[in-house]
Amino acid sequence: MVAMTAGAHPQGNPRDDRFINDAHETTLAPRGLSDNFTPLTTVIYTLAIFLLDLLAGAAIEYGSVFSKTTTLMLNGLDVALVAAFLVTTFFVIVAGITGRDHLRHRALIVYLFVATLQTIAAVGALVVTARVRNDEYLWSLVDVGAAYIEIAAVFTLWYFLLDGIVPGGAFVFPGRGGEDLVQPKLIDYAFISFNTNATFGPTSETVVSRRVKLVMMFQTTLSLLVLLVLVARLVSSGRS
Repeated sequence: MVAMTAGAHPQGNPRDDRFINDAHETTLAPRGLSDNFTPLTTVIYTLAIFLLDLLAGAAIEYGSVFSKTTTLMLNGLDVALVAAFLVTTFFVIVAGITGRDHLRHRALIVYLFVATLQTIAAVGALVVTARVRNDEYLWSLVDVGAAYIEIAAVFTLWYFLLDGIVPGGAFVFPGRGGEDLVQPKLIDYAFISFNTNATFGPTSETVVSRRVKLVMMFQTTLSLLVLLVLVARLVSSGRS
């Protein structure tokens, strides 16, 4: 009787099965960052993202006609981004010397939060600004292109970092021969970020982390806002 009860318990109560499965999911080990993601390449990748982000933000500020207050705010965020990059580089070097990878991860998260805040501010400034420099349509294209580059650059590093630290990994990458990629490269995450901007979601990759799904939804929202800015400016220029 006891044996029958023990055997029927996991099959007769689906809630227990779900609990067991959920408990199993929480014990998954992180994928870990790529072997190529050394302290040196961390600085190189972060520098590349930093330069793209900074140049795109400067292009938006130069091409659009912002108020004095908005311009000061954007310039302040540019300074904060530079400071965050320098601090991140310092902690990455320290983490490489001491062998504490968790310190490197936390430094990158802090930097990415500052970079994301700057991106949000740039997109928000575009949304509330209908005019562009010299009222030329070309500047609207420059603004949209710069915003797309800025969004794609920041979220590329977000996906690269989150896929390494989320238990079990955040994405499933299809590889050759039907086998999944074990150690994706930076270009794989740039591909995801670009497709999220262009098609509002991944194409061949599968998102398996709820937290990363929220991040991807946020990126899609920013991309939609940028497109709405372009449409609004086209309509405004057509009426004038």
